[in-house]
Amino acid sequence: MGWDRAELARRLEISVSRLADYELGHTRGKNPQKAPIPRLVELACAWLGEHERKNRVLTPAERAALWRDFVAKLPKVDHTIDDSRDGIYYGHPRL
Repeated sequence: MGWDRAELARRLEISVSRLADYELGHTRGKNPQKAPIPRLVELACAWLGEHERKNRVLTPAERAALWRDFVAKLPKVDHTIDDSRDGIYYGHPRL
């Protein structure tokens, strides 16, 4: 989402170390234990990604992906446009 770990932890209202544990998949220390991402944290990240995306600058890759999605939704044109000099100036019936 483009945030550092501290910013995401702040938005999720969890500690930075807990977030790091989720990212690693296990706790750190002498006796590491599994630390899968809880469903609630997963859903909160999805919600933040959807709703907070508008408030940050997009990366070039994100901007390109949004543009591709936009262009893909445009209606398809089933004819070609003659944009040659002859078609523009000499092909018009009133000229």
